[in-house]
Amino acid sequence: MAGTAAPRSPYDSVGPSPGHAAGTSFGHVAGNVAVHHYEASAVARPVRSAYRRQVERIAPPELLDRDAELAELTGFCLDDHRGPYVWWRAGPWAGKSALLSTFVLNPPDRLAASGVRLVSFFVTARLASQDTREPFTTALTEQLCGLLAVDLPTGGDEGTREAALLDLLVSAAEACRHAGGRLVLVVDGLDEDRGVTTGPGAHSIAGLLPGRPPAGMRIIVAGRPNPPIPDDVPDWHPLRDPGIARLLGDSPHARDVQRLGQSELKRLLTGSPVEQDLLGLLTAARGGLSGTDLRELTGADLVTVEEILHTVAGRTFTRRPAAWSPDDGQQVYLLGHEELHNASAHYLGNDRLAHYRNRLHIWADSYRTPTGGRPAWPPHTPEYLLTGYPRMLATTGDTSRLATLALDPARHDRMLDLSGGDTAALTEITTCQDLLLDGPEPDLYALARLSHHRGQLESRNTHIPIRLPAVWAALGQPNRAEALARTLTDAYQQAGALTGLVRVVAGVGDHERAEQIARTLTNPAQRAEALTGLVRVVAGVGDHQRAAELATEAEQIARTITHPYQQSRALTGLAQVVAGAGDHERAVGLAAEAEQMARAITDPDQQAWALSELVRVVAEAGDHEQAEQMARAITNPAQQAEALTELAQVVAGADNHQRAEEIARTLTNPDQQAHALTRVASVVGLPRASHLLGEAFALGSWLTPLPVLALIYPQEVLRIADAVRAYDRS
Repeated sequence: MAGTAAPRSPYDSVGPSPGHAAGTSFGHVAGNVAVHHYEASAVARPVRSAYRRQVERIAPPELLDRDAELAELTGFCLDDHRGPYVWWRAGPWAGKSALLSTFVLNPPDRLAASGVRLVSFFVTARLASQDTREPFTTALTEQLCGLLAVDLPTGGDEGTREAALLDLLVSAAEACRHAGGRLVLVVDGLDEDRGVTTGPGAHSIAGLLPGRPPAGMRIIVAGRPNPPIPDDVPDWHPLRDPGIARLLGDSPHARDVQRLGQSELKRLLTGSPVEQDLLGLLTAARGGLSGTDLRELTGADLVTVEEILHTVAGRTFTRRPAAWSPDDGQQVYLLGHEELHNASAHYLGNDRLAHYRNRLHIWADSYRTPTGGRPAWPPHTPEYLLTGYPRMLATTGDTSRLATLALDPARHDRMLDLSGGDTAALTEITTCQDLLLDGPEPDLYALARLSHHRGQLESRNTHIPIRLPAVWAALGQPNRAEALARTLTDAYQQAGALTGLVRVVAGVGDHERAEQIARTLTNPAQRAEALTGLVRVVAGVGDHQRAAELATEAEQIARTITHPYQQSRALTGLAQVVAGAGDHERAVGLAAEAEQMARAITDPDQQAWALSELVRVVAEAGDHEQAEQMARAITNPAQQAEALTELAQVVAGADNHQRAEEIARTLTNPDQQAHALTRVASVVGLPRASHLLGEAFALGSWLTPLPVLALIYPQEVLRIADAVRAYDRS
């Protein structure tokens, strides 16, 4: 094979990389605008991308006579003086995909030595699930998360997922540059992108490619020269620069494959009934049918189906891993080249294609409306009927059947079970709406029903209790817990659920996952709170170095918060945790910052709350005098009393019992003083605690001292309870 090195994954992790400290941030927060944040773990746990398997199915067993082209691709990736884009153009059967798939799977040694990392997507129009912007976003997100060693982002609508992808590109490009290398994106088959023409709201893959690639990133695209550049690509975008075009000469070896494939195709068109059915069904379905699916559709046994597809017609058909179950080993079939698919459709003709589509419709209906009391869309529903079939309907303009699928709650429940979310269902609804709107007479009844169903999907998780995800995590199901938390549509509730989840996941020992969940919070105040809680847990198990690193990150994030009250609270919470971990000097510094920010709060109630929370932190850091000054500066009487009570308890815990009692007795309200004396009693021990509790009974409500008394003299509490009960009955 010309120009190839030993097989190496194009998705090798760069987070963390040699010379790149573990835990180094690859995201950022600017001002009050939260940017998607992804982080390298202390111990890399990369997402394993299944997309490589698809590329392996595209690449030829051996790439012949392409040394010059491989060298040119390598030079483009390494030359600092080249522009960010190159567009390799050629007609059909020139060998574009063979060249680029080999380049991606087996990059030349010079690239590996220079730290170049490759991510890729091969647009495949003859496979219904690989020819639009959605699978492009999914595949690249998976690869980039693997490269950065971060968890996959979950949830969100199409715009959110695309924004997350663009942010991942920035993070990965910066990480590669920091490691001394470069990120390279390879996109083959731009001319096969059906997102350009599938409705007024559709967007192209080209339109998602960055106009100003970050951090020295390079982008290699390939396709035929005929299709125009999509309208959603800006005028200033490098794709519109004719200078980036590079013509690829035809490969004689690719032409040999073309000749043999076309000869084999013509033989299948007049072959046995099973051979004709396999060709017709895969052409009509636009690929994506498994061997089991074809057995059901043709009535042939599985051995016969696989023998034809693997051997007899091996040049006509190819295989790809199933989209939602790649780890199960299930594979789906498609025509081996777009030109073969087009030729097959041409030779079959409209009538025979309609016949095969009708067989697909009947098959789909057998799962949608089964007989004999069987449930619709059972667990063994073919993946094609949930993914490829609706795309085939959209391509052929069959809006009636597509609307029927898009309005089927049971089917969408099955999709949720398999995929873990409602993304595919919502995309399907949007596609159907676009097609209906593009018609001469929009079907308002169908559009209204689709809108209602979309709303049901979007809101079906809004009533989930905010603490339920943490319960699932505590029960040992963190994946389900996180997926459930991310289905909450209210941003505040989702953040609260994820923050609670961080504490529980960290508490059961999975600190790495807790970090990753915390970093997905886009609000700086919420992310700082989650990381602060994680500092407490990590320090509690003795990992003080990691706790200090997390505290530094939380501190940096807290300083980006622009709201004074929120920033003061974030710094106060962190100071408290740091003090608890024994770093009193750092705690004092954080508390000083928090106090300065609290003084800038203009709302009196918010300022009182901020200072009240800060008093205990300063006291626990050892500066009792400063804490008392802060407490007495609070103008709200109730908040001041609470702050002085907190202070008295901390001072008592520092064995300065006399001063603690003095602080408590400065409260002139009897109930407040009783509360403060009770709090002091909780830490001073016997016999002094008895005297303080006695004073509390004499000053305020008889209920106030009971919780502490129950810890010291539980039998006395029972006697008091019996006496009160008897009194009330008399």
